[in-house]
Amino acid sequence: MAWVMLAGLLCVGAIVVTAISTEGDAAPATAPIAQALDWQAALGLREPWRLWTCAWVHWSAAHLAVNLAGGAVVAFVGWRARLPAAAAVAWCVAWPLTQGLMAAIRPAELAAAMPRYGGLSGVLHAGVVVLGLCLAWPVARRRPRLGAPASRVDDGFAAMRTSAIEPSRITEGPWAMTETGAHTPSASMPLDQPLPPIVDERPLRERWIGVAIVTGTLAKVLFEAPWDLAPRPSAALGIGVAPIAHACGVAAGLLAWAGMRLLGRGGR
Repeated sequence: MAWVMLAGLLCVGAIVVTAISTEGDAAPATAPIAQALDWQAALGLREPWRLWTCAWVHWSAAHLAVNLAGGAVVAFVGWRARLPAAAAVAWCVAWPLTQGLMAAIRPAELAAAMPRYGGLSGVLHAGVVVLGLCLAWPVARRRPRLGAPASRVDDGFAAMRTSAIEPSRITEGPWAMTETGAHTPSASMPLDQPLPPIVDERPLRERWIGVAIVTGTLAKVLFEAPWDLAPRPSAALGIGVAPIAHACGVAAGLLAWAGMRLLGRGGR
């Protein structure tokens, strides 16, 4: 549910900010709240809250509607895939990282080509990449330790680390107390040691879906030619679409997912 809650935060925040921006006769782009929350290339990282709040700023109703629809799809697919909470953490990290990468790429040229940016599209691209990678590559989780060193009793004898009695065999008598066999840990497996990690084995079909999601997203972004920093005018949305934001979202999602994997291997 962490994935769905994060998507809800993105979408609800966009609805609230857009509703406030459209009050009165002023256009959404010139509303004071939009100017205070959008990301401006000339500012760079000097006003860091804009790395988060710019995702809630939208310049038209069509712009908002398209992004809300995309957010709903990403939330639903992530919920159906039962993504772990670590995936939501990775997406949350990619949220400000998307704009942070834009600030690091040719800032002077970007400020001239796209002085202001707002919308969920970059963050949604990051979420799609995290979703696809989590489906394509299973996440290994660490098992709990098999046992722990037992404390010593007052009479000097060491207590058994684990009981050799199966609950259903208690009625077999005292001989069950000393029986050693398949129900006791193997002597070759030391106690108080971590077992092999549990791998989130997803069906092969789901893993191929993840590969298709990542491949399709990369192809879409490359087709948009993000190296040309100028926004693409869209008559349907009434705004200029920013391919550079989509590319930075993909890169941010990849970096955040890779960080999640590295921390997971460290047992954190």
